[in-house]
Amino acid sequence: MQNFLNRNKVIFHQNKINELGPRFTGSEAHKELIEYFEEELIKLDFQVLKDEHSFEKWEAKRWGLSIKNNSGQFEEVEVASYYPYSGETKGEAIGQLVYVKNSKDFKKAKGKIALVEVAVPKLPARLFFKKRCCYPEGKAKLPKKIVNSVIGSVLKGPNLKKAAEEGVLGVVCIWKNLSEENIGGQYLPFTTPYGQCPALWVNERIGEKLKSLAENGVEAKFLLEAQKEEAASETIYAVLKGKNEKETIIVNTHTDGPNAVEENGGAALLMLAEYFSKIPVEYRNRTLVFVFVSGHFRIPEFGIRGQATTRWLENHKELWDGKKDNKKAVAGVTIEHLGCTGWTDVEGEFKKAEDLELELVYTGNKLMNKIYLNSLIGRSKVRSITLKPKANIYFGEGQPLYNAKIPTISLVPAPEYLCSVKESGHIEKLDIDFMLEQIESFVKVIEEIDKTKEIGEVEEQSFGILQLIIKE
Repeated sequence: MQNFLNRNKVIFHQNKINELGPRFTGSEAHKELIEYFEEELIKLDFQVLKDEHSFEKWEAKRWGLSIKNNSGQFEEVEVASYYPYSGETKGEAIGQLVYVKNSKDFKKAKGKIALVEVAVPKLPARLFFKKRCCYPEGKAKLPKKIVNSVIGSVLKGPNLKKAAEEGVLGVVCIWKNLSEENIGGQYLPFTTPYGQCPALWVNERIGEKLKSLAENGVEAKFLLEAQKEEAASETIYAVLKGKNEKETIIVNTHTDGPNAVEENGGAALLMLAEYFSKIPVEYRNRTLVFVFVSGHFRIPEFGIRGQATTRWLENHKELWDGKKDNKKAVAGVTIEHLGCTGWTDVEGEFKKAEDLELELVYTGNKLMNKIYLNSLIGRSKVRSITLKPKANIYFGEGQPLYNAKIPTISLVPAPEYLCSVKESGHIEKLDIDFMLEQIESFVKVIEEIDKTKEIGEVEEQSFGILQLIIKE
């Protein structure tokens, strides 16, 4: 495929994102990245508009776990990561280790340190996904079963509020069914409210050791120091007027994340903003709205009945709902997690897969599905599955657009390292040429949407059993 975007500029934007390290919501690194996006948009002669949202920020400072040995000394044990927004200790908490089977058993750990296993389940993909198409045929295939740390941490994670109510000093969560490298540094879960009880994650090997020690009533030191403070974070957006100022195409991503791919969608939005801003307005039909959303990693405080983009939609109906003099959004395009190579557990080791990571792409109706598939023609790196939303499950920041009845195309791959913090930022797992081709596909997507007279209505989601459990 002959690239028509500047590869070096994509690399530059991507490196800038990664050089900042983890960009958790409202952190200094996150603020610096948002400022970078703003500066780049201003260079392109955009007026950058801002929404500031206040929230209670929790930031881990120090964490660790030590076990009392036979000589009465405390020996440090390996911790995989801390549990974000769980809680905090005042100095070190010292207490007896107690293994609990589930959250109902936390009463056994009053004044103690609880051990609880989090067995990541192997779940049928059909519970979450309704496949529309795969491209190319034979190479792109939805697995029958999925094992995912993000889903596992939410479905099987402990009830920390219950632990706090029972007076537990701290909770040690033991990952099960995932390799040590896979679970190292996982910033999970990131969608839960403040837990009121500090918690840490350990791998299965350490967990078995701790369970054995708990049988003998061994004491442990538990540390999770964190700073809680009122903070603010900005969502920024920019409008590129077209000939038709009454209709808009919303292009969004989020800006917060722990590594190189989560989230690098901002690099794509900069490239798209540059590309379309160079086209004379007489050759562009609809108005484009580029939205860089904050709060994806603090959805409980940023989202309004959904992901973080819900707040922007609530605040800016003039750009999408079509009522009275408001502009009407005819389509929404969401871009997340670009350039991901595949990595998976093989016999207890985290290894690079032969194929690229699956490009999971939600499409809001049959026409949007066709537009996306047409954008893939000629690509040398592609492994796409298009999905119809199902059972109130729509991963990523395209969900609010779909729920607002805006026809969507939403790229949201889910590599196993998606939420993992690593010194390298997992940049070694990113394929820049794959990323470039994905961005170029979205140039084609937006061009096709722009010249299509009628996009049609959003299709209703497919029913699934989880719909009875998960409410919108």
